[in-house]
Amino acid sequence: MLEFEKFVKDPLYGFIGLTHKELELLGTPVVQRLRRIKQLGNTHLVYPSACHSRFEHTLGVLHIANRMAEKLSLSDSEIEIIRYAALLHDIGHGPLSHNFEAILEIVNHKEISHENITLRIIKEDSDIDRILGDMKDEVLFLFNEKNDTVNSKIISGNIDADRLDYLRRDSYHTGVAYGIFDLERILHTIQKIVDGDRSEIAILKKGQDAIESYRLARFLMHTQVYFHHVRAITDNMLNRAVEIAIRDKTLSKDFLKFDNDHFLSNYLSLDDSRLFIKILSNSESNSFKLINDLENRTLLKRGYEIDLRKLNPMKRRRIMQLKPKDFKKLEGKLAEKCSCDKDFIIMHLQKIENTLYKSSYEFFKSGETPILILDNDGPREIEKESPIFGSQDPLLKLYIFCPEENKDQVNESVEDVLL
Repeated sequence: MLEFEKFVKDPLYGFIGLTHKELELLGTPVVQRLRRIKQLGNTHLVYPSACHSRFEHTLGVLHIANRMAEKLSLSDSEIEIIRYAALLHDIGHGPLSHNFEAILEIVNHKEISHENITLRIIKEDSDIDRILGDMKDEVLFLFNEKNDTVNSKIISGNIDADRLDYLRRDSYHTGVAYGIFDLERILHTIQKIVDGDRSEIAILKKGQDAIESYRLARFLMHTQVYFHHVRAITDNMLNRAVEIAIRDKTLSKDFLKFDNDHFLSNYLSLDDSRLFIKILSNSESNSFKLINDLENRTLLKRGYEIDLRKLNPMKRRRIMQLKPKDFKKLEGKLAEKCSCDKDFIIMHLQKIENTLYKSSYEFFKSGETPILILDNDGPREIEKESPIFGSQDPLLKLYIFCPEENKDQVNESVEDVLL
């Protein structure tokens, strides 16, 4: 049995208990840093109360992961490891959360996920090594893609503690109802299915409606919150500010190189505020203006917006095949036509995928398992039980963001430049 040394109050779950070793982990600089990273990045510029941090989400994931593990009858030692993994699962996030991964891709010319960085921190951080000792390898194994057990899927899966917490927490803090679903019903009806060394999380048939609500909640939170057009503008303004800061040598291009020996120390020195301060050091640069405008909510506007599904197939295909360098050229041409600084013309292709409505074939093809519904006849994929079907085609929108005074010029010129 776990012996809790302290309890913290959470607005969603009440009191959450913490063991001595968990308190030590929470006290490490890499975890405390999460207090200074907003869960939803710049979303507070759309929903003003969305200022909650990765730290409180971490505590929520700990709580939900523990409840899932207990319901699946895992051993005390397994639960202990799962709780440590829950506390550490987000330590690899950069400033303003997921948005920073786009910045890392710009700098490194390849995808660098926060999960990659989390693993590196767990492996290399001396405090984590001291606190976890021999259990560190077991914690790391929960993040291993080859770990095909419910223990791992509680941390990262189709029905995991991470999603179950952030949907409800983000909904609570933004003040919208899109992320609300019957969490208690889901926790009451989850089951463990064992197949040799593999195990899966399934939902009893009587919990299917709760899972349907959860799937829809995730999709609606993406369309209404995570991919809100103002959020897209703020994210792109930040990305462009970092690009310019590197171009103008305000920020060293090697500072965020993943293969650099000093990457972790550089990376962990940044949080939401410190990133802005670093970029704001050169008041002559356009990066300064973009960040200053972000802080004062003087945002770029939508000069052009189109749903690609409304275009004819040839035009749609041409746009979808454009690469980042192509967007840069088009931005330059558009800026020239509009007599605008090209740093403030941003083309953005937005793709919203309904991932929990993927077909079973798509899940299996990528080595994953779809959501399973369990009844007396055994487990079946949810798509074979559900009356609700989602489109396999993602929502695709093309935006061009620009200063307000250039909106009309951009809208008039875009056909010549783009289509």
